[in-house]
Amino acid sequence: MGNPKAFLTIPRKEAGYRPIHDRILDFSEVEQTLNSNDRRQQASRCMDCGVPFCHWACPLGNKAPEWNDALYKGDWEQAYRLLNSTNDFPEFTGRICPALCEKACVLNLMDHEPTTNREDECAIVEHAFSEDYVHVEIPERNGKTVAVIGAGPAGLVAANQLNHKGYKVTVF
Repeated sequence: MGNPKAFLTIPRKEAGYRPIHDRILDFSEVEQTLNSNDRRQQASRCMDCGVPFCHWACPLGNKAPEWNDALYKGDWEQAYRLLNSTNDFPEFTGRICPALCEKACVLNLMDHEPTTNREDECAIVEHAFSEDYVHVEIPERNGKTVAVIGAGPAGLVAANQLNHKGYKVTVF
């Protein structure tokens, strides 16, 4: 980890929301974003826990300490690769996530504010799209067809994984 004592000197900083009178006039993002330097500082607050409870609390098993470390070091592409390794759709799950990892963060147990994992995740994904780290890979087809019933997050992940394995997938 980059700076295991950063949480002692760097307070949690959230980007917050755009003013309501601005939000009702457009369909732009509701949440604001921190600049790259502030985001890296927030990522540095993730300490080198012996047992990172954030892994356990996240239903996806996101590697938050690892991608926070890559983010802290300025390696946005590696941060995206780590995030994408456990999450098929980080571009929307980060926005709807209840941030269970933050609630399980060891910093919470020590009367410190937790890391900003959810905002870090969104920043990583936005950066990945803007820097063209996201690529569509068309798999070799195996000639089999599968139907997935349900277009919620679980159904979409199942369809995506089956597609990666070469199946032609129809989602109902």
